[in-house]
Amino acid sequence: MATIRRHCEDFIRTRLAPANPPNDGRQTPMRGHPVFIAQHACACCCRDCLAKWWRVPRGVAIPAERQQGIVDFLMAWIERENVLYETERFC
Repeated sequence: MATIRRHCEDFIRTRLAPANPPNDGRQTPMRGHPVFIAQHACACCCRDCLAKWWRVPRGVAIPAERQQGIVDFLMAWIERENVLYETERFC
C-alpha cells in the first residue's frame, strides 16, 4: 500500500495540482492502476470534476494540504473497495 500511496501522491501532484495541468480532462486513464480507478470513482480525475464535485477552483494550484486530503480520500476508497487486484504489479 505504501507504493500505491506514493504513486497516488505523485499523480495528484503532477497531474492535478498545477493551476493548468497539461492534457486536463484526458490525463487520467480509465484503467491500469488502482489510483486511476479511484480517481474516476471519486470524481478526482481532472480539474473539471474537482471543480464540479469538490469545489476546487480551476486555474489555481492546489495547495499541499488539499492535495494530501485528496490522496487520503483516494487511498481510503482503494482500501475499502479492495481495488488492489494486481498489487504485485505496482510494488
